[in-house]
Amino acid sequence: MDTRPREMLGEHYIKSRLLKYDFEIHSELSYDKDGADFMVTEKIDRTKLNYIIIQSKSREIKKSTSVKIPKQYVNKNFVLFVYLINQKKEENLFCFFHEDYHIFRDRGSEYILYINEKKINFLHEGHTFDQSKAERINLIFKELQRKKYTSIIIDGFFLEESIIKTTEIYTEIYKREFQKPSLVHLAEKINSYFNRFSSNFNDIAFYLYISKDRTLENHILLDDKVKNLSIKESSAKIFTTYTDKLIPFHIMNDLERFKQSDNIILIANDIIYEHFLSNLEIDPKSIIVARLKTEDRPQEMFVKYRWQDIIYPIGLALGLKSFEL
Repeated sequence: MDTRPREMLGEHYIKSRLLKYDFEIHSELSYDKDGADFMVTEKIDRTKLNYIIIQSKSREIKKSTSVKIPKQYVNKNFVLFVYLINQKKEENLFCFFHEDYHIFRDRGSEYILYINEKKINFLHEGHTFDQSKAERINLIFKELQRKKYTSIIIDGFFLEESIIKTTEIYTEIYKREFQKPSLVHLAEKINSYFNRFSSNFNDIAFYLYISKDRTLENHILLDDKVKNLSIKESSAKIFTTYTDKLIPFHIMNDLERFKQSDNIILIANDIIYEHFLSNLEIDPKSIIVARLKTEDRPQEMFVKYRWQDIIYPIGLALGLKSFEL
């Protein structure tokens, strides 16, 4: 018996229900990718998409039927739709997410769902495709958007200027000298103060760019042997690059590389970055910019992102208490 007409009927029905909830459908697949009959997609930028794999199963039910799914297909962005039509031409549409397979039978390399009239009544209660299930698909997209890494990118020229200015300010206030902060201690304070991302218990990388013509080492203790540090529940690494090129070109390249995969904390404040940042295709919530807010800094770059003042973590790294800042 040719089942293609029924499969096409089911797939069209599933697509129509997804379109009702404004999902973008990508159907032109040249091959079966991880069990995909088609995909629903969400645009990230002009060139990238997030996608959720949809497998469509269509069954005409008389007394009973079954659906088999290879275990290798089942993951967080795989959604199974089962279209049922009975002899009275009554239709049902059920969907299953990765956590729903406990109702299937485990048969080694595959899951099997046996369906009869009694089972249909059970499936109606928790698996009918409706607005609540559409919202669960949207939650998958939100999870796919969640960035699991944080890159803290530091312009050494700006960091040096900020340490000098911060030290001058607090020396004038407290009438005492301060020891040079260590890079490791400052990195911990920068992360603690700036990392306000919802997923801040993730892998953290510090990228410090130092000009060979500058004297950052006169104002901060750099220990090139220390590459790893422990921050809360995260793993963190420090990468230091000495360059005879303009630092902003290195940093702008990093921003392009990391913008989709990482949350970004940018320790830089120069007018040279302004045009680049204003045209950067990135979720504004995934980047925080550090600035030095003092009256004698006329070259303030305008940015559309959240920003914080670098003077506070530097003050903490100098040994001041939070109530002294």
